[in-house]
Amino acid sequence: MRSPKGFGKRYFSLAAILAFSAGAVLAADTQSVVDVQNNSFHKKIGKDSDEMEEPIIISKKVEVKEVDATFASEIYTKKDIKNSHSKDLYEFINTQTSLNISSSYGNKFVPRIDLRGYGIGDGYENIVITVNGRRLNNIDMSPQLLSSIPLENIKKIEILKGSGSVEYGDGANAGVINIITEDFTGLGFESYYGSHDLRHGSFNFGLDRKYFTLSGFFNKTLSDGDRIDTTTGKKNDSEDTNKGLKLTIKPSDALQIYIGKTFSNIDVKYANSITMAQYYNNPKLSPNGFTKQAFKDNVLNYGLKYIINDNFSFDFKANNENKKSNFITWGNLSSYDYDSYNSKISYSKNSLKIAFGVQKFDGKRETTTNVTKKNNFAIWGDLSYSKNKHTISTGLRREKVEYLYHSSLKDLSQNEYLNAYEFGYNYKISKRSSIFINFNHSFQAPDIDRFFTWGGGFNAFIEPMKVDNYTIGYNYFKYPHKLKVDIFYANVKDEIYYNSTTWTNTNLDKTKKYGLELEEKYNIHYNLFAKVNYSFVNTKIKKNSSNPTIEGNEIPGVSKHNLKLSLGYNPNYKTTLLLSHAYRSKAYAMSDFDKSLGKMKSYNSTDFSINYKLKKLNLFAKINNIFDKKNALFAKGWGGLGVYPTNFERTFLVGVSAKF
Repeated sequence: MRSPKGFGKRYFSLAAILAFSAGAVLAADTQSVVDVQNNSFHKKIGKDSDEMEEPIIISKKVEVKEVDATFASEIYTKKDIKNSHSKDLYEFINTQTSLNISSSYGNKFVPRIDLRGYGIGDGYENIVITVNGRRLNNIDMSPQLLSSIPLENIKKIEILKGSGSVEYGDGANAGVINIITEDFTGLGFESYYGSHDLRHGSFNFGLDRKYFTLSGFFNKTLSDGDRIDTTTGKKNDSEDTNKGLKLTIKPSDALQIYIGKTFSNIDVKYANSITMAQYYNNPKLSPNGFTKQAFKDNVLNYGLKYIINDNFSFDFKANNENKKSNFITWGNLSSYDYDSYNSKISYSKNSLKIAFGVQKFDGKRETTTNVTKKNNFAIWGDLSYSKNKHTISTGLRREKVEYLYHSSLKDLSQNEYLNAYEFGYNYKISKRSSIFINFNHSFQAPDIDRFFTWGGGFNAFIEPMKVDNYTIGYNYFKYPHKLKVDIFYANVKDEIYYNSTTWTNTNLDKTKKYGLELEEKYNIHYNLFAKVNYSFVNTKIKKNSSNPTIEGNEIPGVSKHNLKLSLGYNPNYKTTLLLSHAYRSKAYAMSDFDKSLGKMKSYNSTDFSINYKLKKLNLFAKINNIFDKKNALFAKGWGGLGVYPTNFERTFLVGVSAKF
């Protein structure tokens, strides 16, 4: 296999692109305009610098500032998201965060995500993803439906690494991704056009009055697709529509009541696997055709927040989700009903913060042949105390997981009682720097698919997965730096995996994961910054009684080295340029536990975007994968190696957005 080319010519070309773009923009302005506008630009940048020095508050159940946090995290603000000019959440995660993300066997609407070495195959089941507190995790092996979340509606993304099991429970082994959306005020729109006839349009509106706020959105994305069915000559077109409305009533300063409804309709065709030879010959062609799938997702959200007095507050959130997933190609329709309820009482006085909560999640999947349920009920408590330079946090969770299965042939049931607990300590070296240590015990109760074989027969009620996470880290937030670095170790018992040789789901007795994570944003000048996000992770199967031959091997689908680089430049107050590169080192194909296929090709992609402000308009353009690198998801199956090309060519988009 070909190795990536050297850095010399590539980054000389990148520098040339950046310099040419900056020069073209600067030349467009007359000197008198530049003098006046850049004065205000200097002042604006100064304010941004002050904001950077004031750490962002993390929305854990017990809120804490970044510099005081007793756990590892990554935080991305509205500004970070906007400046990236990513076309969707998938692209933002792939290019800007430490997360490893890839299409799910070619389907980017329900991608697979890996954090801290659980593998691109099953990593998504070890991360809890929430939107305003609502879980996106499914009760079966379907990945989270990220495409139902419009990127332009997101206010903040928080990644809690090796933490969050007390508050979020089942599945938070690698960590938690919290996505917080915002209530829009005024009018706004965005539209862009890109390669493969990619078309996107969105509209947001909102009213903010004394006793109520009302906000809504509508967006639609269509594409002709980037793959061609060699039999029919047709392309893998897709259509994604999302809309929603939310009303918040504020009868007093102490009480807020809200209700909202969102709808998502997605129709997608994604290409089936090809061979390595076909991939290198022409990844655009799909000789094995497409899989056609349709999603319909309707969610009702409601809740309230009541400030009882200066010390106590009460929160209640409820969600009802009805979802249908229809594999049209295979005639396989599944209907999901998810009901979740979350209540929390918080106490805060001086340096003491306490939170206590009750959570309930009832999940049901119904097919033409059976009904399967997975119901979770949990009680949890969190405590945080700060004195002088010291902050300690601790928490405990008790969760009951109930399984019910019914078909014309049999009825099955099983209960599990599981615990999560966490302890963290933070020592503040100065106002802007700190060190921390964290221990977190987490678990994953098997999803309902794990109990069955590939053909549909009953396998077994396999063991829940349990993890002990250890993290030690350092934070430094002082302009021009924002630095985070940590090392971690995870001791895993009964890691859940699919054995592609025997076609059964089972457990690995003992595994371990360890590594280093580094995030640095450095403001080189008032209008020039560089950002590095790097992670090293190593994994090992320590013991596996069912198949001792794989002991000592790595977890497949885990890249040891993950690197994201960004260089941002503001030649004047109107213009933002961003150059970024994503790299993942070679890894074994999904399910290749015996290493029979060897390590697969690494991932490389370089992107460049430009944004120009014209009064209330933002004009932007982006080139993805400038150097036309071939990338793919690699998976081992009963037929050998399957290749699923993704981001395998150079693409572009141009667009405009505005807010009034």
